[in-house]
Amino acid sequence: MPKLTKRLLENAEVRDRDYFIFDDELPGFGLRIMPSGRKIFVLQYRAGIKSRRCTIGPYPVMTPESARAQATKILAAVRGGQDPVGEKRARALSPTVKDLAVRYEKEHCALHIKPSTRENYKLLLRKYILPAIGHIKVTDVTRADIANLHHSMSDRPTNANRMLEVVSKMFNLAELWGWRADGTNPRRHIKKYKENKRDRYLTIEEIKRLGEALHMAEE
Repeated sequence: MPKLTKRLLENAEVRDRDYFIFDDELPGFGLRIMPSGRKIFVLQYRAGIKSRRCTIGPYPVMTPESARAQATKILAAVRGGQDPVGEKRARALSPTVKDLAVRYEKEHCALHIKPSTRENYKLLLRKYILPAIGHIKVTDVTRADIANLHHSMSDRPTNANRMLEVVSKMFNLAELWGWRADGTNPRRHIKKYKENKRDRYLTIEEIKRLGEALHMAEE
């Protein structure tokens, strides 16, 4: 097959199904021609035992020269041990913070947290954590993301600090589950806010139980 050129691309016939024209100079570099007449530059390569095909871009938005240059860069990365298509697929399938929260609730909160605390943690997740970072990939969450969230809750220091506890545990588990590299918890080094002590008074029922307990102790 001759070298892919503008003239060759413009004269390529349209058939009733997809077919490919491959370049004779750059291995794996080719053009996909669809029944609709659409033409797309592609590159095929092997990563280990796996065969990959990636889309470079459409013709004539990309010229043969620019597509060839891009294909050359990709092949250089492949020769260096990378797998651009495999890495892109893995990234697309990698879990988000929302996915982490679901597993955290199911495998940790439901088994190890008492009901009242569990409901408080769920509230923190629904109201603060997920709206802010739920869409981000677990591997992409940075300390700045958590620091910004913590700062946005500065007028609610108690909730802000409890939020840090939830985030810290979630990302410790993410490391345990292999969803994030060890020692990369983004909550690290973020200082909690000082919390004002609050007076708490016993309810009538609590006073009654306290009296009964004291009475039993005296006996």
